[in-house]
Amino acid sequence: MKILICGATGFVGRHLTRTLREAGHTVIRAIRRPNETGDIAVDFYNDTEKDIWLPRLDGIDIVVNAVGVLRNSQKTPMNKLHIETPLALFAACVETDVTRIVHLSALGVDSGIDVPYFTTRLITERALHELPANIRTLCLRPSVIYGEDGSSAKMFRQLAKLPVHTLPMGGTQALQPVHIVDICAVVVRWLAEPNAASLTVEAVGAEATTMRGMLDSYREQMGYRPALHVATPRVFVRMAARIGDLVPSSPLCSDTYTMLTAGNTAPSARFAGLLGHQPLSYREFIS
Repeated sequence: MKILICGATGFVGRHLTRTLREAGHTVIRAIRRPNETGDIAVDFYNDTEKDIWLPRLDGIDIVVNAVGVLRNSQKTPMNKLHIETPLALFAACVETDVTRIVHLSALGVDSGIDVPYFTTRLITERALHELPANIRTLCLRPSVIYGEDGSSAKMFRQLAKLPVHTLPMGGTQALQPVHIVDICAVVVRWLAEPNAASLTVEAVGAEATTMRGMLDSYREQMGYRPALHVATPRVFVRMAARIGDLVPSSPLCSDTYTMLTAGNTAPSARFAGLLGHQPLSYREFIS
């Protein structure tokens, strides 16, 4: 099948591109700066009209949307990147021969937490569910995604190597990391199923942990002795988040602080069923 991947140069998009090609699909990368034969130039900031997408979908069977940003800013406005442009893309799919859409959302979007990262993605999910029944959709809600080349994974591995772990509020925040290989495998399996139903699935690893537990496990898998743990009081973490609001490149801001303290876990049974086996545990990511 011929697949258009939006966000193909991002972490998830890169892995999906490679995995889907290895599975025998023809993959067209929809990216801002084309550098391969067959790439299509797109701009999720400006391409908010259906008519822009119609010619790009000529001959396309499947669309994958792996575009997403963590911080809302003038350069990366979530209303455009998470809502307006995806909705224009979906509307164009309805008027072409696209039969399936794979959409990457986020775990926790339906938690009721009022931050743009969740609320904008939830609006797009609802629009996806309202598409005609002839277009089948797979909406994945991943937890923190691990991959050797992922920026967050690199950061967590570096933190794990430190002999002293300075943990926000003691690192008790719940999370359930999922490996990128399982994300890619689920997409390949769903596309290979002729009678696949439209699904929204929480994409999580085999077991939940805490930030402290994850870092301890990564450290153990890398062959280091246990680290010393130092808890950073909540008031200081909140202050750092407010400072992060002023630094667009900072992963910590008031919104990410809110999501961090809320925790992020889900049962893994549905994801495992779609995958065909248990997903990897965070205890296995490195070793």
